[in-house]
Amino acid sequence: MMACSSPLARPTMKQGLAFALLIVVIIGGYSVGLRVIAGVAWPTAVWQGAVCALAAGPILIALIGTLSIPKRLARYSIAAYRAVSPLMAAYQYAFPWVIWSLMILWMNAGRILGGRAWLAGAAITLFSYGCGAALVLLLRPRSSDIEITRVEIAIPNLPPAFDGYAILQISDLHAGSHLSRMSTEERLRQARELKKDLVVFTGDLSSRSSYVDSAAAAVAELGAPDGIVAVLGNHDHWVGEGRVARALAEHGVTVLANSHLRLSRNGDDIWLVGVQDCSYIRRDDLPRALDGVPQGATAIAITHSPDLVSQPEASRLALILAGHTHGGQMVFPWIGPLYVPTKLGRRRMSGLLEVNGRQLFITRGLGEVTLPTRLNCPPELALLTLRRRAPRV
Repeated sequence: MMACSSPLARPTMKQGLAFALLIVVIIGGYSVGLRVIAGVAWPTAVWQGAVCALAAGPILIALIGTLSIPKRLARYSIAAYRAVSPLMAAYQYAFPWVIWSLMILWMNAGRILGGRAWLAGAAITLFSYGCGAALVLLLRPRSSDIEITRVEIAIPNLPPAFDGYAILQISDLHAGSHLSRMSTEERLRQARELKKDLVVFTGDLSSRSSYVDSAAAAVAELGAPDGIVAVLGNHDHWVGEGRVARALAEHGVTVLANSHLRLSRNGDDIWLVGVQDCSYIRRDDLPRALDGVPQGATAIAITHSPDLVSQPEASRLALILAGHTHGGQMVFPWIGPLYVPTKLGRRRMSGLLEVNGRQLFITRGLGEVTLPTRLNCPPELALLTLRRRAPRV
């Protein structure tokens, strides 16, 4: 079995130097803000700038974690989630400003006025977002960055007719978030050229309702002998579950919502089990999806969130295919991803894994959210080949 690489893998020399240069620029910018705006002496401004830079990571991790909390409101009301979203947009700027300002006040207790500390905190926050914007421009993915991951997955008791069966997994297009219609089609271009028996789409087709139809048409053009099968992700539910499901179905894509599909070849069968999203939306019902699948049959689940692997009924699954994590999307040298939206942890963000005795493949997906950029985490098309092996004794 091919295991996923650690997010803390040693970076290349170029990546390491670029990251080190970024840290120097950030510390320099913070120091200038402390000196010019807060009036702190240069030597003090430099070490305090370094302290503020060290705090940037924890601040970002805390910020991203709290920004994900309102998404759970969508389980109860999409309108409530949308109403809170503008407040969270303001919060993502206010939170770092408050934390950095309080740090500056604490480090200079009794030596500078409170107003200067708050102004310096605001300057540091704006400079941080400016560096982030520059990073986005430098690291914006291109269609040529797409990586085709080829993995052979050995499955006990796989029916002989399915030995060598090729599944193309695509996920997390997020059309309309940062991908135009043309960019969406371009990122799928290589997928049309790959030899596969089945295409599975594991959710998050679009982040904007006006892009749903064009994205569904682009996915439908991939073609495969056994068709295209999809499940919906959390963004699909926020855009409109019915709208996304209808658009996919109208273009010939089979949508599985806590249901299953039998695939037959030369008298042998495997079962494809589609489970609704179990992250923020919690529409999953694995027992219902497995109802009617014979005990002992080879069952492969497709779902959006990899957290499905932790459910007791997952013991009946030979393989789970998921997306949702984007592979961390921004994977920093030595540090790894700041945040991965899964309960499995930051080291289980992508690749072929074994969790609770079950095989799980998490694709990095093709699109981006929040920031239109990736770092050490290129967009991915996953071509998975099933292989037969003797059952374990």
